[in-house]
Amino acid sequence: MEDYCVIVPRQTAIGYFNLMLASDIFLDTMSYSGGFTTLDAIACDLPIVTCPGELMRGRQSYAFLKILDVTETIAKNEADYIEIAARLGLNPQLRDSIIQKMKQRHSYLYNDQTCITVLEEFYQRVVEEYSVKNQN
Repeated sequence: MEDYCVIVPRQTAIGYFNLMLASDIFLDTMSYSGGFTTLDAIACDLPIVTCPGELMRGRQSYAFLKILDVTETIAKNEADYIEIAARLGLNPQLRDSIIQKMKQRHSYLYNDQTCITVLEEFYQRVVEEYSVKNQN
């Protein structure tokens, strides 16, 4: 690990984003997926390597990448995760193609109103059902 990893101290917000901007790829944790951290990586145009777990907490990055339709960095297992990470780390052209694809699709993630619309419809239905039930 000492040959390949640098553990940095806790960063200020500016330091944190500067680290993201200076990085080549973002490695999502294997069993506890990033939420806000993954969204920050997407905003910094970092290719994200993830391997979805069985539970929701291990599938957030996977969901973001599916929305972006950037599935080539979603691993099937640990060996695939390592292979994708190494390939992205060593191949700047591949990295750049993933970055361009992500940039073109930011709106898929950031401007998607589907959740809001569905929640709105749910609230309207509940209020209507409650009103009808209490009129009797």
